[in-house]
Amino acid sequence: MKKSIILIALVLAFVNCKGPRSGPLVKENFTTTGQVQSQTQNPVAEGSAHMGQVASEKVNVVVEPCAGCTTIAKLMENKKSESGKVLRVKGSVTKFNPQIMGKNWVHIQDGSEFSGTFDLTITTDLEVVVGQIVTFEGKIALDKDFGYGYSYNVLMEEGKIVQ
Repeated sequence: MKKSIILIALVLAFVNCKGPRSGPLVKENFTTTGQVQSQTQNPVAEGSAHMGQVASEKVNVVVEPCAGCTTIAKLMENKKSESGKVLRVKGSVTKFNPQIMGKNWVHIQDGSEFSGTFDLTITTDLEVVVGQIVTFEGKIALDKDFGYGYSYNVLMEEGKIVQ
């Protein structure tokens, strides 16, 4: 069991690594000449990022919701009443992480925002491309903690693309 946990942690660390001088714990960046540059960290926006990770970057996108869709802002505003429900959300894919813990992880934005939250994370078995406009339908879960600092205030699980 311990070997499995260590293996999962190593895979997650490897998949999320963006190279040297990156990551949520880096307080200084080094230039190519070896000089130290200060690095400012962004606060974690509620529902938009993992606890302990740098918040997602907001993309300048405007996506009109489809009939029967909920905007990310409305979802975040009403997250407690939407918990456990199956919803549709339309947005632009801003990040795609394949096969982490047996799932693909998709971040979408639609241009809406509520209290600094503008990004929705979706787990799915489908593959998408950054920049693609998609409509996902899935079950809304709150306060999901996967361990190792991967915790989501709002998450859409088992997302399926619908038209």
